[in-house]
Amino acid sequence: MLLKLALKSVISRRSSLVIVIFISFAVCLFCLANAVFDSTEQGVQTNYIASFTGDFIIRPVSKSQQSLFGDETPVTGELTVLNTLVPYENISETLLQMPEVEGITGQVSGAAMVERSDGANRSATYVFGVEGEPYISLMKSIHILRGAPYLHGERGAMLCRQVAEKLDVDVGSTIQFIVSDGPNYKIRAATVTAVFEYDIYNEIFGRFIIADPITVRSLLGITEVFSLEDYDLGEENTNLFSENNDFEDFDDLFSDATDYSEALTTEENEEETNNSTTDSTNIESENQISESTSWNYIIVRLKEGQNTKHLMKKVSRILKKNDWPVQVADWRHAAGSTALYLFWMRKIFNIGIVIVLSAGFIIVNNSLVINILDRTREIGTLRAIGAKKRFISLQCMIENIILTLTSGVLGVISGTICTHLINKANIVLNNSFLVQLFGSEAIKVYVNSENVLKLFILVLALALLGWIYPVINALKVSPIDAIQGAK
Repeated sequence: MLLKLALKSVISRRSSLVIVIFISFAVCLFCLANAVFDSTEQGVQTNYIASFTGDFIIRPVSKSQQSLFGDETPVTGELTVLNTLVPYENISETLLQMPEVEGITGQVSGAAMVERSDGANRSATYVFGVEGEPYISLMKSIHILRGAPYLHGERGAMLCRQVAEKLDVDVGSTIQFIVSDGPNYKIRAATVTAVFEYDIYNEIFGRFIIADPITVRSLLGITEVFSLEDYDLGEENTNLFSENNDFEDFDDLFSDATDYSEALTTEENEEETNNSTTDSTNIESENQISESTSWNYIIVRLKEGQNTKHLMKKVSRILKKNDWPVQVADWRHAAGSTALYLFWMRKIFNIGIVIVLSAGFIIVNNSLVINILDRTREIGTLRAIGAKKRFISLQCMIENIILTLTSGVLGVISGTICTHLINKANIVLNNSFLVQLFGSEAIKVYVNSENVLKLFILVLALALLGWIYPVINALKVSPIDAIQGAK
């Protein structure tokens, strides 16, 4: 009965059509704006995650703003020394045991100058020290054009096509990295083992070069630390003062020592020295090929369909529970200032759209208010024939809900049609900034269910706002005054 009366009242009034058209237009614009900005956010996120940031990273706790490029605090002064992850083995083992994790890879980072072996085409760059094959397997956006990733323990570097063209090098060429070390310089050379390209190139991808971690650690002066599990020293070597030894005290260790005025060198000694040097070199080589635990970051990739935010919270709780001095950072903070800059640019554009549409919704709300205030005489008549205040209030509320929900449905349908037409037009972007902003070379927008739900919540809020104030004022007027035309 009540719904039927409200529906007849809405259909019989001419103002209803104007209100529906106005609200539908506002909802359509809001739906289209959200679709554009959500699609650009998703495009940039997908591109960065699949190219170098992973879904999230684990980094040492730091007071400064840290990304995969290092300290990005906008101040002048000495460069911040990046800490290594401790305990790396425990953290990586914990991550790999999670069923949601597809894989992880360690990374060491640092700033350096890069040039060809002849000193030409020098430019500033960041060096990412990672294991070649595991890194490429996790970064789905990277496609090898020529060559192959360097192997575990092998020295080498991989360049994207744009950087290779800038340096004028190719697979097999030698490049060298230069880092200032006080008054001196450290120079390390690496052979280009692969040239690759990204699905969608972004200027930030040309800021770094991928190299083997041994070279990067040596370049940056990071001490190699290896797991004790890699070595079996034996009890006789770890306990020199056990009961089986014949030494009565510490001085007995040097009881056979003799002073010499000069070094004695014989052919036998020289041969032993050479053998010792060779053995030492072999041991050092084996150490470098073994798993080092000296990493600045751990990059984490999740399996398809996983809730990244939920898993980040779960990992944070584990890290905090174990009291490990590390923290979790999402892909945007891993990418650094460039990604944050694009994020805030989109936010500013979105805020501008919201301001414009808010003005439109204020007008819509006023229309709903006026629509009820103009019915003061009708409300008074209904009260004069015995209608209760609750009945009148519910009827007005249902009328507003019918108007706004109808408008919301029409607006969402119109917005979906507009997004389909935009996608069908296949608008290609040539401006590099717009490509970075939208995360792709073509504009692709989609309306998702979350935005549709938000829009319907918004129109229902409009219905309530346009109902409460005018109904309260109309019900305050006595039936006699209302019938006489009181406003």
